[in-house]
Amino acid sequence: MSAANGPGPTWDPPRRWWQRPWRVAALVVAVVLVAAGVYWVVRPSVGCGVSGVEKHGPDHECVGVTDGSYAFSPDLAHLSDLVRQENERVAKGGGDSWVSVVYLASMVPGEGGTTTTDSIRHELEGAYTAQWVANNTHTHGDAPKIRLLLAHSGGSDDARAFTLRRIEERIGPDHIVAVAGLGTSTSATRATIKELIGHDLATFGSVLTSNDLTGLQGLARVVPANSDEAAAAATYLRSSHPGAKVLLVQDRRSDDLYTRTLADSFRASYPPGDLVSQPMVYDSSKSDVATYFTQAMANVCLEKPQVIFYAGRGVDLPKFLSPLAGRQCADQPLTVLSGDDASLVERSAGIDEVKDALRLGNIRLVYTGLAHPEAWTKRPQSFNSTAIAPFQSGGRFPAAFPHEPLDDGQAITGYDAVLTAVTAIRYAAQGPSGPNRVRGQDVIQMLPALTGVKAVSGASGLISLDPDGNPVNKAIPIVELNKDGSVHTVAVSSRNGTPPDARPQGG
Repeated sequence: MSAANGPGPTWDPPRRWWQRPWRVAALVVAVVLVAAGVYWVVRPSVGCGVSGVEKHGPDHECVGVTDGSYAFSPDLAHLSDLVRQENERVAKGGGDSWVSVVYLASMVPGEGGTTTTDSIRHELEGAYTAQWVANNTHTHGDAPKIRLLLAHSGGSDDARAFTLRRIEERIGPDHIVAVAGLGTSTSATRATIKELIGHDLATFGSVLTSNDLTGLQGLARVVPANSDEAAAAATYLRSSHPGAKVLLVQDRRSDDLYTRTLADSFRASYPPGDLVSQPMVYDSSKSDVATYFTQAMANVCLEKPQVIFYAGRGVDLPKFLSPLAGRQCADQPLTVLSGDDASLVERSAGIDEVKDALRLGNIRLVYTGLAHPEAWTKRPQSFNSTAIAPFQSGGRFPAAFPHEPLDDGQAITGYDAVLTAVTAIRYAAQGPSGPNRVRGQDVIQMLPALTGVKAVSGASGLISLDPDGNPVNKAIPIVELNKDGSVHTVAVSSRNGTPPDARPQGG
């Protein structure tokens, strides 16, 4: 109040802090809490600002389940918002029935992980595209509509356990009937799948290739097993490098099912007399991997292989290729052939090292891919035109993500995982319960039906499941990473060398 309005109230000087009764009380409480060992004052908040997502694990990362209202990382913000919008549209559909499919993955790559930020984002973009196609076209039936929930499993056992609990708690309220994605081929992934199946949820692996995951009833895979990749690689070598001497390089990390089964499968597929007797083995879970590779290069020159089969993770390829380029016998050309995980190197932090190695070291890098857009034109008879339409001009993927590439195959396999789930769900909805009462166990029951004339026409090729949930003779693109970092499909193969022709949509 100004002086012009008359005198204000009398002013008392502020009490010193110890003279304020509530301050004294607070001090007493604080002393008591400290004396009692209570640590809530410094304990990190478990909240992440949205229901269903909390901080867990040693790094206090935000993990859990969201309908797209929360983005687990800034680069997933656009994708998450599109998922949220589509979920809201489905929920507002009035009398339309709907179910939820969870897409489960470690959505933020951690130190020592085998994925990249780009690969995760691409996979989720493919999953969203499948949701949109299922809800907005009649290509795969009409009902029930599909809500897509995003679940971040994190990088620790504690984080993964929390996310699984959240999925299980939301089975009823969110009508969850299936979980897709599932991460990479590790022991932890196997345990996760078994727990989900134990709760009668159908599971659909997008990039799971380990043969050790065979036999989990309730798991369907949309990509070929390592044994199929190895057979396709051996077939490619017989035509491109007949009689070639091959050195096997193997990661023996104990919890990585992918690397072990890839190495074992290649041994079983390639003539033993053409393999170098002593493989080069390393453990990516230990330190000094690059130093080991540097020391091991002398043996490469001693053995003089024409081909190296690299049964390791793509994130470790730069550590291998850089010293390989500096070998004493670099005048002798070498082809490095690897499995599908090598596709991640194209957009990894080590891509410049890889390009330098290919350019300076007289090396070619070829790998068996899970999907690649050039395969559609390399062998068009193996791909249904309707199945690949969402990724072509005018399709939903380029409309929603106009600057995103398809070269690593992740968007295509993420799409096919959700597409296969949708197909099984809508087959189940044709049963006596109808679309309003589809349950996870009903979807599991449909998995063996996805074969023959009922096989799924995926964007990565025909997905015809065997009794163990593995695609039979799945198309496998043979992809080369060029010296400039570009990639192209050099052939399209399969377990027996010739992938099946596509079926007409709905046939």
